[in-house]
Amino acid sequence: MKRFLTFIAASVVAATMTYAQTHFGVEAGASINKMSFSKDVYKSDNCSGFFVGPKLKATLPVVGLGVDAALLYVQNKATVGETEKKHMSYIRVPVNLRWEIGPDEFGIYVATGPQWDWYVGNSKLYTSEGLKATFEHNLISWNVGAGLRLLKHLELGASYSIPLSKAGKVRDYYDQVADDIDIKNKEWQIRVNYFF
Repeated sequence: MKRFLTFIAASVVAATMTYAQTHFGVEAGASINKMSFSKDVYKSDNCSGFFVGPKLKATLPVVGLGVDAALLYVQNKATVGETEKKHMSYIRVPVNLRWEIGPDEFGIYVATGPQWDWYVGNSKLYTSEGLKATFEHNLISWNVGAGLRLLKHLELGASYSIPLSKAGKVRDYYDQVADDIDIKNKEWQIRVNYFF
């Protein structure tokens, strides 16, 4: 599945870049993430985070179809149980197929596509209940989003990331994997893009 999504994303980017108008810029924003556990072993609160990094947009003239891709540094917080808190850092690469409607001065866009996250922090979290959560270093999710285009250079948008892979595993007192407990990371994002 991951290889197929990678191939499709690379093919769309290559085809669009051949004929498209290309713009470089920077993206920054805030996120609200929630770790979802398939059983009530942990209670996880919504937590805030941020992301920032360079972005590339390529759009076909007239029809408005295009792609965008970014290389982002992401920091989220996870709160698990009553006292356990963890800062989680990722390198993120979202690649979206997008459609723009309206003139350059003011318009809207919709975007969707895969997103790859590489976790670069400590992969373990111990809880007061004696259990241990181990976080995966490679994640994949699917983005769905929309936003406004303003004054040719500025975009304001929001998106939701649907997890396609597990974010981690839970181990018991004997260091055995609890197969019936899945960890998934769901995330809302508010973003600002500025293209030069």
